[in-house]
Amino acid sequence: MDTFTAPSPSFLGPHHLVHRPASPEAFLLKATAPVRQNFAFSAELPEEHPLFGDSSSSYHDLLFPVESLRQTMLFAARRYFRVPESWHPVVASGGAAITWLDAWRRGGMRAGIALELGMTPLDLVGGVPRGLECEATVSIDGERCGTASARLVFLAQGVYHNHRVLGRRQSEESVAAGDGGPLSPGVPLPEQVGHRDSRNVLVGLPEHIGADGDEGLAFPIDARAVAELRLEAPDAPDEVPPMLFLEVSRQVGLLAAAELRGFLPSHAVLSRWQASFRGFAEPGLPLHCTVREGVRRTDGRVSRDAAGRPVIDLRLSFLQGSRVVARVSASVLQDC
Repeated sequence: MDTFTAPSPSFLGPHHLVHRPASPEAFLLKATAPVRQNFAFSAELPEEHPLFGDSSSSYHDLLFPVESLRQTMLFAARRYFRVPESWHPVVASGGAAITWLDAWRRGGMRAGIALELGMTPLDLVGGVPRGLECEATVSIDGERCGTASARLVFLAQGVYHNHRVLGRRQSEESVAAGDGGPLSPGVPLPEQVGHRDSRNVLVGLPEHIGADGDEGLAFPIDARAVAELRLEAPDAPDEVPPMLFLEVSRQVGLLAAAELRGFLPSHAVLSRWQASFRGFAEPGLPLHCTVREGVRRTDGRVSRDAAGRPVIDLRLSFLQGSRVVARVSASVLQDC
């Protein structure tokens, strides 16, 4: 096994990554074939981080394992799969789910997290993948309690630049035509979105949208708060980072569950998240999120999980103007 301490961006803190090659040759020669490779990641869940550690809830956040998976994929792509530094990584899809809620409850002591990851190269060209798919199991303090997954695509700089230019032009034209999204009637309290610090509140209060059985909520996203919240390394591209969509999904999920089903934010947790990205969200342009409830029971009552706890399924769309940049399916669980 190849064991080392990977580079530590400030948002992850100290962590360790172990490569578990499938053959002795890969271990002895440090040569990785373009086939599925297995890794193990471990770290302590942060308590003092300005975002990860700023929680008013009783639960650990899906944000940390999802970002840990993404950073591990980027590191492995360069070191083990020979993906050139000049190829730009793009998150095409990602997801996470809580499978054992007890382990996610904060116990007052520093908790350790571990991910068992399997990475599969995609679209090989000359033995170098143009994409990478990863599935992981998540454990907290030795208890297997969740899953995470992602698919990365690596674009040549010219292709990446053209996508950015086209997407920004479409968004600018849509916003100029009057599709800037909702205006916030106010800002939620930090505890309504699971935080203590008001600087981590990224959304405004919603307005009701739709009619005839397709009602929903529309949330403006605070571009200034997003810009001030450092979600990426200092040298990262200026696009809106993928981690933002998970954090905003969690915030609007808690607010929507309270508005639509009367959930208490202090006892609600984002238990499932699945996203597909359709383009780049551009900083400096209005960004908003629409939320609609998923399939409802015919009797109108709230659905429940296998343990009998109330759960609401949500459909989220992130838009710049009328251009959809991401779609999300998510569940919020009421722990009672």
